[in-house]
Amino acid sequence: MANVATKGTFASYNGASLNEIFYEPVFRSDDIMRNYRVIPNVKHKMNVYTSAALTKIVAKQEGCSATSGSTYFNVENKTITAGRCRVALEQCSDEFYGTYIEEMYKNGADVNNIEGTQLADAIVNRAVSGIAQDVVRLAWGDNSALTGVSAVAGYGVFDGWMKLMAAETVIDYGTTTHAAPIASDAIGLIRNVYDQAPAALQQVPAGDKKMFVTPKIFNAYLANLEGSSADLAIVNQVDGMRKVMFRGVEIVPMYEWDTIIADTDPALFNTVAGADVNNGVCYCAVENLIIGSDVTDPEGSFKVFYDDLEEKMFFRGYFKLGVQYLYSSLVQWGLLTA
Repeated sequence: MANVATKGTFASYNGASLNEIFYEPVFRSDDIMRNYRVIPNVKHKMNVYTSAALTKIVAKQEGCSATSGSTYFNVENKTITAGRCRVALEQCSDEFYGTYIEEMYKNGADVNNIEGTQLADAIVNRAVSGIAQDVVRLAWGDNSALTGVSAVAGYGVFDGWMKLMAAETVIDYGTTTHAAPIASDAIGLIRNVYDQAPAALQQVPAGDKKMFVTPKIFNAYLANLEGSSADLAIVNQVDGMRKVMFRGVEIVPMYEWDTIIADTDPALFNTVAGADVNNGVCYCAVENLIIGSDVTDPEGSFKVFYDDLEEKMFFRGYFKLGVQYLYSSLVQWGLLTA
């Protein structure tokens, strides 16, 4: 089990407060709510019905046949499957003997029970933050095939967006520095992805779209802005938060992508020639990326409790989580390739 005090990894909170503690801090955290669409009532599977834009449907009237020159109204559906997720952590109180933290312990026979202390609150708060980070990592990089004999630690819960979008068109931007992009690489890739995006995506208002990029692309793009007095894009302070923009579209550095690429080598980051690359961009409408969960699930709970037998604090969490995307016409991927 993880040592949550020293590792600061993922954990839980009182089961009776699932909506308040899990749904609010995790699914209403600024990054998740700004960057994705959250559906909180997916019991197990939910069909999301889509219909492609209707074009070239106006024709000359010829005759009275109801079927003459008719066009079908095409409705398709995609399924969000919210699989069950589990958080299981424990902490032995003797980790803190002889430290200033021991001053926070209770008195008497219940001295080893840190429940309700400042220490327990600190661990739980750090754990909830860790869950939010894990939700983003799984949403993008999970692969249900990474279980059993193909197991990869921390994956295998459901199919994330990288797996679901594996067949989407990817723009390759040739460069000899794909592993260590410089300013010209970043701006070249971003411009290509922006200019070659599907017409439907180009028509979405800039404020309703994001460009998700690997950290090295983000840092290299910043080099284009530094020292420039004409960067209208660029860095805005909104409610105390920094935003980096390209032609009005926010650029979001995805630090979890580096972890995903190193862990699972997603097919989406393989070029036509079969080479593995590790820097790219996903240009997408926010409403196109869906995170589904069921915050009303009676079996969902986040509990913190102490066991006298083992003299340990335990953290247990159970919830549902799944993702899906709607339209191919509202997403465009691009990679830096050698």
